[in-house]
Amino acid sequence: MFMKKVSINETVRKTLNEVSRRPLREILAYMHRGEKDATALYSFLHENLPKGYPREIFKKFVKIEAEHDRKIMGIFRSLFPAEEPPEVPFKSWVEVLAEGDFRLRSVGDYLKALEIAMDAEQLSEGVYTMLAEMMEDSMQRQIMEGLARDEREHYEFLKKEYDFYSKIEARKALDELVREIKGR
Repeated sequence: MFMKKVSINETVRKTLNEVSRRPLREILAYMHRGEKDATALYSFLHENLPKGYPREIFKKFVKIEAEHDRKIMGIFRSLFPAEEPPEVPFKSWVEVLAEGDFRLRSVGDYLKALEIAMDAEQLSEGVYTMLAEMMEDSMQRQIMEGLARDEREHYEFLKKEYDFYSKIEARKALDELVREIKGR
């Protein structure tokens, strides 16, 4: 688990470094797409998780991420009024899920979705923090700081979920090992 965590953090750092070298309009376009991806991911979780999981929290996240997108587009339009957000050369989280024909069939699948969501939230927090430093307008800077705080809160919730369900998976694996050993 430690190595997986290091790998996730390294991916976030690498992507943040690559994004930071892009022009402001591309960074905003990337965050616009990222918010749409987050909305899609949280909608997927809300619609596909069985009872007992925090479906209503993910429904709330859908609304928050859609509001983030609205704010990002408002800033984009104010800075680049005659332009549409350009395509950006980074893989989206929706593409990551689609590549694997992802379905929620087990706690392990849920943990994979949480890993993707945690990765996305850490990256978003980092980009919004960077954007806050880039904004000359104090209102735009405050918006970016607020978005970064929201992403941190989402990450903290996801991390608690991940830790809780990781323990369940570990317990299940231990129980299977004990049954296997007793069967010999």
